[in-house]
Formats: sequence, C-alpha cells, structure tokens
Amino acid sequence: MNLKETLEKVLDEISSILSGVTDESVESLALKILGAERIFLFAMGRSGLAIKAFAMRLMHLGLKVHVVGEISTPSIGEGDLLIVGTGSGETPSVVLNCRKARELGAEMAAITASIESSVGRLSGLVIIIPTKTLKVPGREGISSIQPMGNLFEQSLLILTDIVVMRLMEKLGMDSKEMFKNHANLE
Repeated sequence: MNLKETLEKVLDEISSILSGVTDESVESLALKILGAERIFLFAMGRSGLAIKAFAMRLMHLGLKVHVVGEISTPSIGEGDLLIVGTGSGETPSVVLNCRKARELGAEMAAITASIESSVGRLSGLVIIIPTKTLKVPGREGISSIQPMGNLFEQSLLILTDIVVMRLMEKLGMDSKEMFKNHANLE
C-alpha cells in the first residue's frame, strides 16, 4: 500500500472504532471528572503516553490532576476519580492500582477494549474501544493493519481529546483561556 492508501485505512479504522463510543459515555466521563475533587490517571506503555497527554489537557482546564507513578502524585481517596486506559484490561499494575484505589474509596473509570476484563469489572464507568489485543488471544474486537496496540492507543488519545472538548464547553473555556495554564518554563 502507498501512503495515501495506508492513511485512509488507518483513519477508517479509528473512525470505525470511535463511532461505537456513545455520547452518553463521553458525557458521563465528563461529569465524573467535573464532580471529582481530584483526578488521577494511569496507564502503561504507549497507552501511558496517551493518558499523560489527557492529564496535561485536564491541567490546562485548571483541574486538579495527577499521573499515578509521578514523584509528586499524592495519595488517592474518597471524592477522587481514577481514570485508567488499558487495551487488555489485564495489565497487572493497572489492575492492582484499580483494586487499591477502589479499596481507598475512589471512583473508577476505565477506557479499555473489554468490559469483561478485570479492569472493566472494577470500574464504575467503562468506555469501550473494541480493539483486539495480543495480550488476550481470542478476544472479540476490530482487527487492525497497524502493529500491536496502535489502534487502541491512537483511539484513546483522540477519544480523550474529545472528552476535553466536551469539558471545554461545560466550563466555558477556549484554547486561549487554557493557554494561561500552559507551561512557561520550557
């Protein structure tokens, strides 16, 4: 395939995956975020990069946000929200942190490929990005021409950007207002 054909196929895959996400689930996540005292985000690998981008945008909105595992992340507790991103829903460190956050009284939201996964069962809100994963052979979902977990990770990044856009509407903020929270020590 040439560049144009490959690009069209990749964009079609992302569009196909995200078209199954409901407005209600995006709205539910936005409301959970706005109702939380603090938002904690966690994912591993390339999903971790996408979730960190989401954390940055939430910070730009002026929300109290922390990335699990960073040196300055405080303890989680009641009134807080943990949002995790995991294609398999079975990554041991993600499952462990979900269990611990739940024991400590935090609310849980997951963006994953399967509601039947360990993380899906632990979470109060689950948004499904139905991709196949090599970590869970035989799982239902959409296959990709892309390597490994690319389709999930790209879709996670785009979906969380859409959630940010919904939050911008709810908070009456625009990019210019958000830019006031952009890093100025670069």
